[in-house]
Amino acid sequence: MQNCSEYSKSRQPLKVLFIGNSATYVHELPETLCRLAQKAGYEITAESVVAGGATLSFHAYAASEHGMHVLSAIRQGFDVVFLQDNGNCISCNEFRQASLNACEKLAQAARDASSRIALYVRPPYGYESWNLTPFEQCRAFDVHFCSLRDTLHPIYAHVNRAFAFAIRDTAFDLWGEDHAHTGDHGAYLAVCVFFATLFGTSSAVLDPNGLTPDDARTLQKIADQVALEGACPW
Repeated sequence: MQNCSEYSKSRQPLKVLFIGNSATYVHELPETLCRLAQKAGYEITAESVVAGGATLSFHAYAASEHGMHVLSAIRQGFDVVFLQDNGNCISCNEFRQASLNACEKLAQAARDASSRIALYVRPPYGYESWNLTPFEQCRAFDVHFCSLRDTLHPIYAHVNRAFAFAIRDTAFDLWGEDHAHTGDHGAYLAVCVFFATLFGTSSAVLDPNGLTPDDARTLQKIADQVALEGACPW
């Protein structure tokens, strides 16, 4: 699996930028990642450029004030830049192509800043959308973003695959009250995927973060399967 395992070996501080929307900032995923990783002895800092409902096309539109802000943030220099798109990116051909184009533009900006690009392949909604069940949404996100594998050569944080395993194999409620954003278990699963992907080591070193030890252990195992072993639920 392609990851940042060199940081696990050297313990050099890792500087990460997240670009996305509420799928990133609900439950403060970047901050939680840093807090739990630092508690486990891994040096990492994270910054975010996020906006509610934002698409990557919105972030990548360089002619806008916001787009210029995004490019300025990327130019600050990060080890890894995460990209996370709106769920509508799989809803129609027009949105799919706009999403892919935006990924390429932002990836080029990251490369110009000597950063590695990572795709945060987002979790599904907790309800049927675009005639797709949550599990089917996970697969659709996979197909969409994996089409960039040979052109961008990104790091993949397959939160979608981890959710698919959890949907299939556990009884956890992964979403909050709106069934659109992650709940406690879903957020913890995402953070475990981020950690294992970035550091190339098991998320079992992470604090349960308020979950029961058994629940945390189950989610850690799912994250490790996906991030470290390349497990795929389809």
